[in-house]
Amino acid sequence: MRLRVILAVLMAITLSVSVSVAEAQDENLVRKEMAALDKAFKITIDAVVLNQPEKIAPAFAEVQKIKEQVEQAVKGKKKIALPRNQNKFKVFVKLDNRFHHEVGALVLAAKKNRMRAVNRQAHNLLNMCVRCHDIFRKKA
Repeated sequence: MRLRVILAVLMAITLSVSVSVAEAQDENLVRKEMAALDKAFKITIDAVVLNQPEKIAPAFAEVQKIKEQVEQAVKGKKKIALPRNQNKFKVFVKLDNRFHHEVGALVLAAKKNRMRAVNRQAHNLLNMCVRCHDIFRKKA
């Protein structure tokens, strides 16, 4: 009997830890996406400066994977924690969707080797980053 109680407690602890880890991963998806975007954008800047548009699309592959994870979490009604201003989550989702649409335009322009469009899109995306960070950097 005592062994059963100990096993039940251990199972309960194990299950609660695995659920907490899964929830923490969902909450950190935004930070994970931002880190991937930072890396991809640095590669993009180098690609623009060095006239190497072929490096842009692969740079955003990881961003796309994480974006899909975020979308699945949102559809599954899982909590996605923003570092600040959680009450503006719907605004964040709208800006994020628009941003990823513009990333798609950047990647397409890069694949077609249209450097003027690549330059324009890189500039647009940087402005979008600054705008979003301006909104979410401040505490509401």
